[in-house]
Amino acid sequence: MKPVLIVSHADADGHVIAEQMRRNLAMVPAFNVSTVVDPARTRDHRTWMRLGEIREIDASEIIFFVDLMFAPASFIAEADALSTFAMERPATRFFVLDHHPLPLERLRRAPNLGAAYRSDVVDCTFGRASSLMVIAALLEKQPTRVSAESEDQKLLAEGIRRAAAIGGPLPGEKLLALIRFECWDELIELGRDDPSFHRLPRGFRPARAKMSKILRRLDRRAADLVKSDTAPGSGGRSAAMSYDLELLDAGVVPTPSPASLDASDLEAIVMLLELAAIYLTRDPNSSFSREELIEKARELSGDALRLDEMDLKIVLGKAGFLKKLAGGRYRLK
Repeated sequence: MKPVLIVSHADADGHVIAEQMRRNLAMVPAFNVSTVVDPARTRDHRTWMRLGEIREIDASEIIFFVDLMFAPASFIAEADALSTFAMERPATRFFVLDHHPLPLERLRRAPNLGAAYRSDVVDCTFGRASSLMVIAALLEKQPTRVSAESEDQKLLAEGIRRAAAIGGPLPGEKLLALIRFECWDELIELGRDDPSFHRLPRGFRPARAKMSKILRRLDRRAADLVKSDTAPGSGGRSAAMSYDLELLDAGVVPTPSPASLDASDLEAIVMLLELAAIYLTRDPNSSFSREELIEKARELSGDALRLDEMDLKIVLGKAGFLKKLAGGRYRLK
């Protein structure tokens, strides 16, 4: 098993994106995925200057930094800090993904660091974007091609926004547990709660703010889930539910359980090839052969998912994230 770590911004959409990434990456049997979303350690762009505080990185082979922006006023120092950090750990692979522009040229200094910029929040994940990413997009102020499909969807986004407010009891591990265990009804109820309990200047919950009944109930529920050994799909609440958001479904095929996947599963193959392509892209003119891409995908997946070369070749012929070049080479679009 390869220990894989997701490090995400501790704001509302950061929690949702982290869970989408966790679900997608957990489809690869070789990946043992854990997540860090921490109001103290991943609160904002200053995270890049304090990466040593995220001790979980030391025990991981592959690191995904998602929804962590680089500030326009300080991106040079931040990008240099991340590149140096990565180069000091040559055996570890790093990926950066965000819906804000990235200092791509400076990040390319580290050969073990891949980066991708997705301008629409709904695309800010590796692998398939489920309805979770619609919620993530609704939580951001950036333009997006998606919109709320129902009142419940709007209320769920508002509930997650309120739950993620810094200074409250839920940001970080507890909110991640509520999303992972699909506590949609309770989060919708929080979104419907009296607004007087949720005056959140700049996304912060004032220290003396009174907590509503539903917020206190969610805090207790989240604490129980954090301590629980029951994981989705193993007999807990989520085992009886779609692994996708049924109440948000807009024609999206539900994500299959990781236990049901095999080496020919198209979803896992596409995600691994996408990661391999990003890893092999060192500058805007980078190209790679089919053999190089397949080799990198196999290297990332490990022995637990024995990828068939014929399956990979078939997928490569139709991969939407690749541009085919002369001489049988490819480039990331």
